[in-house]
Amino acid sequence: MSIWTKIYNTTLRIFGDIKVYKFPFFLLYDPGSYLIKGNEVREIMNTLKAGDILIRGYKNYLDGYFIPGFFSHVALYLGSVPNENNITLLPSVRDEFYAEGEQIVVHAMAEGVFMEDLLNFCRCDYIVILRSSKVKQEDIDQIYNNALMKLGTPYDFQFDFSRYNNLSCTEFVYLCMQDYMDEEGVRLRDRRAPFRLRPTLIPDDFIDSSLELVWQSSTIPKGVVEKLRKES
Repeated sequence: MSIWTKIYNTTLRIFGDIKVYKFPFFLLYDPGSYLIKGNEVREIMNTLKAGDILIRGYKNYLDGYFIPGFFSHVALYLGSVPNENNITLLPSVRDEFYAEGEQIVVHAMAEGVFMEDLLNFCRCDYIVILRSSKVKQEDIDQIYNNALMKLGTPYDFQFDFSRYNNLSCTEFVYLCMQDYMDEEGVRLRDRRAPFRLRPTLIPDDFIDSSLELVWQSSTIPKGVVEKLRKES
């Protein structure tokens, strides 16, 4: 292969990894995409049980520089939706925030508390699955209903755990499973959130607890989870 052919092929590969955003206009070079690939998504799908907690993170995303710790997001796994004990939802909530499917996740993001398919949630770089031994099968319906009652709740950009009219991702999961989280040692700690010192939770705090570590993606750098677990 000639040097010019190598240059030509390399140039085309680079162009294939450039994303163009028309508004506001900028170019993004992203040769790797998400680190979680299909084989690990299949492992996640086969491992999860209703009531499990999902912790995820991203590599090189801007919000990761503002959220303390390694991981940046936490969610609650519901499993199959709907179920026979589904509660009545307002039409506006059902249309915008509710989702049905075989494997559904519910979590809080900037849009508020909403449900989505597990496959969508797995578009990330790092994932950990946690499970509480305190949660029994008969407790799942209550956790499910706790989550659905909060659908559509606006996001808490102040991370204020003194009230729950708005919910961040950590507030949402903690509130849905508060009794179990307290027993498992998931505890609020004083941090600046965002500018005031106040008791709050970050995603790493769920790992730094006695919750069972069920599964972690191979993409997580060696020693990250182990270090957090030792701190519990």
